[in-house]
Amino acid sequence: MEVHHHPDLHHKKKNFKEYFLEFLMIFLAVTMGFFAENIREHYTEKNNAKEYLETYRDELLQQQSQFNNYKKVCGNKVIVCDSIKMIFFNHEENKKIDALERLLVPGIKLISISFSTASYDQIVNSGALRYINNIDLRDSMAAYKGLIETTKDYNAHIIQGMINNTFELSKLEDLHDMISADTGKSFDIMSHVPDIKPFPPLSDQQRNFIVFFYESYIIQAQSDLLRLKSLSLSNRNLLKMINKQVDK
Repeated sequence: MEVHHHPDLHHKKKNFKEYFLEFLMIFLAVTMGFFAENIREHYTEKNNAKEYLETYRDELLQQQSQFNNYKKVCGNKVIVCDSIKMIFFNHEENKKIDALERLLVPGIKLISISFSTASYDQIVNSGALRYINNIDLRDSMAAYKGLIETTKDYNAHIIQGMINNTFELSKLEDLHDMISADTGKSFDIMSHVPDIKPFPPLSDQQRNFIVFFYESYIIQAQSDLLRLKSLSLSNRNLLKMINKQVDK
C-alpha cells in the first residue's frame, strides 16, 4: 500500500530583521515612485506652461501690429471730424460743400477696436494658469485682458449711441448717396465721394447737434488713442516678462 506524504506547510518564523527589510524595500519603492511621479508632473507642467506662453506671445505680437493700424484710424478720425465740425461751427456748410462730400464717409464711419484674446481665454478655460508659477506674470496677463475688455465695452457703448444719433443726423444732412450704387465699387466704401444737396438754413439747435455729433467722434477717437497707448505699454511689458519666463 502506497503511502502519500503531505508536504510540510509550516514555514520558519521570520525574525524582526527580515520583516523590517521587507518593509524598508516596499517603503523605498513607493517613495521612489512618488518622487518619480512628482518629477514627471513637474516636467509636464513646465513644458505645458512654456507651450501656452509661446502661443500667448504670438497673440501679443499680432496685437502689436494692430496698434499702429488703430492709431492711424483714430488719428485720421480726429482730423476728419474736426474739419467737419468747424465747417458747421463757422456756418460754412454750403460754401464748403465739396469738402463735406469728401469728408462725410470717413467722418461718420464707426470706430470699432477689438483684439483677439483666444490664447489667453484658452489658458484660463483649460485651467492652465496653474502651470504659470510667476504670480506677477499671471496678474499682468489678467490686467491686460481687463484693459482690452474695457476698451471693447467702451466702444460698443459709444457706437450704439452714435448709431442712434445718426438717425437724427439724417434729418439734417443729405445721406442719400453714402454708398455707391455701383456694385463693382461697393467693396471699397471709403473711396466713394457722395453727392450732397445744399443745406437748408439751420437753427442754432440743429447746428449745435451736428457740431456735437462730430465732436463725439473726436472724443471717442482721442479716448481710444489713450487706451491704445496704455495697451501698447502693457503689451510690451508682458512680452518682456514672457520672454524671460520662456527662456528659463
